[in-house]
Amino acid sequence: SNLTLNLGLRWDIDTPRTERYNRTNYFDPNAPTPAAQAIPGLTGGLVFVGVDGRPRTQFPADTNNWAPRFGLSWQLLPKTVFRAGYAILYGPSQQAAAGTIGTMGFRTDNTWVATLDGITPNTYLRDPYPNGFAPTLGSQLGTMTQFGNRIEATTRDIVSPHSQQLNVNIQRDLPGNTVLEVAYVMTRGFHLHRNDEGGLSLNQLDPKHMALGSRLIEQVDNPFYGRFSGGVLSGRRVSRAQLLRPYPQFTDIIPIYSVGARNWYDSLQVTGNKRFSHGLQFQAAYTWAKNLDEGMAHQNSYDIRASKALSDIDVAHRFIIGYVYELPWGRGRHWGRGWPRALDLALGSWQVNGITTFQTGTPIQITASNTAGIFNLVTRPNNNGRSAKLHGPVHERLNKYFDTSVFSQPLPYTFGNVSPRLPDVRNDGVRNFDISLFKDFMFTERLRLQFRTEALNAFNTPRFGTPANNVTSGTVGVISSQANAPRQIQFGLKLIF
Repeated sequence: SNLTLNLGLRWDIDTPRTERYNRTNYFDPNAPTPAAQAIPGLTGGLVFVGVDGRPRTQFPADTNNWAPRFGLSWQLLPKTVFRAGYAILYGPSQQAAAGTIGTMGFRTDNTWVATLDGITPNTYLRDPYPNGFAPTLGSQLGTMTQFGNRIEATTRDIVSPHSQQLNVNIQRDLPGNTVLEVAYVMTRGFHLHRNDEGGLSLNQLDPKHMALGSRLIEQVDNPFYGRFSGGVLSGRRVSRAQLLRPYPQFTDIIPIYSVGARNWYDSLQVTGNKRFSHGLQFQAAYTWAKNLDEGMAHQNSYDIRASKALSDIDVAHRFIIGYVYELPWGRGRHWGRGWPRALDLALGSWQVNGITTFQTGTPIQITASNTAGIFNLVTRPNNNGRSAKLHGPVHERLNKYFDTSVFSQPLPYTFGNVSPRLPDVRNDGVRNFDISLFKDFMFTERLRLQFRTEALNAFNTPRFGTPANNVTSGTVGVISSQANAPRQIQFGLKLIF
């Protein structure tokens, strides 16, 4: 009589897509390649579906997505209820038929290779394609497709993303038609899609080669010359860094919508809800939370776990209250119950409404300039071991929102040591009041006119924008924008009959 259980098990079957004419492929790091004639032991390349007896699908079917659910509701006391719920939830993967990815060979990309090292020009605008344009060859070249160029393709290890969600709360009925609820809410995400083609590279130069420094951009003999030609491997000479890549026959290898990202969310959530009585209704909520993820852009593809940091949507504290209050004077209310109709038209039937929000800002990301284009595009600065947090009103720190002296540009061919997002330096928070005032003019029982005055950001409180965050910029730490709108006041009349 005081316990309810809800148990369930769901099985999600994610079947891979096919394309009518088999115009898809995937990157196989172990595929044999003719490029091994130039450098023995080389493997890797695009593998085309439906060719040489291969299946027509890019992925094996994902058939082990078992998703249990558990729910509990237990009345501990006459006015106290304990609830809990846990579930594993699967989302759609890139195997689902939501578009076609991995079409290189069937589309033509004429990439302008501006530089091989991020510094020295390789070709110029006056002749950006000295070797002409690439033809559309389909699957004819097999694993030599995109030789000397960039690959954007999916991989075979695509699985369905899933999350584990837990909610535990206690709800108590209080006097005054009020309910108080205290909850712990947790989410863990696994195998999440990064949704970013530039966030990870399968062909990043191994960081152990950083010790070579500027020798990485030296031009050396090209072992592919005379055997194969394409892109940066068309000439007699090529950079040493290119030949030290895991797959030197290509430049970048970007796994489109790769899986493997994770996130962690924990929060304490307190909610108070007063049902309408005596002219008053409100709902207030406070959340204390932490949201972590591994990001979508990695400084080092060999150590993506080092990208774990506060999420860019992390809000540590958030309080919001929405309320409706009918002022207690006028006909039918506590005071002025018997007022004449003329007096009530002037002074009675007023109502105040509002939404008030306070929340801390989101964490700030600090970047540096990329001085070595042979590594990933994301570059973070160094920190000298001190916090960059400064105190005082934001409007007094617009020209120096944080201590810029603690950051520095890393030396070429090194990684910076700063976290993807700072835990102690955050954007300006939210302090917002939206207030409205209503007045009803009761002409008859069935006809009334409502006058409304609504003020958004009623006290014209500015929320300042994100400061410049690149340590090599002359304006680093400077806030030059506003993140919210100024006060807006609007009036309205509403005839209700």
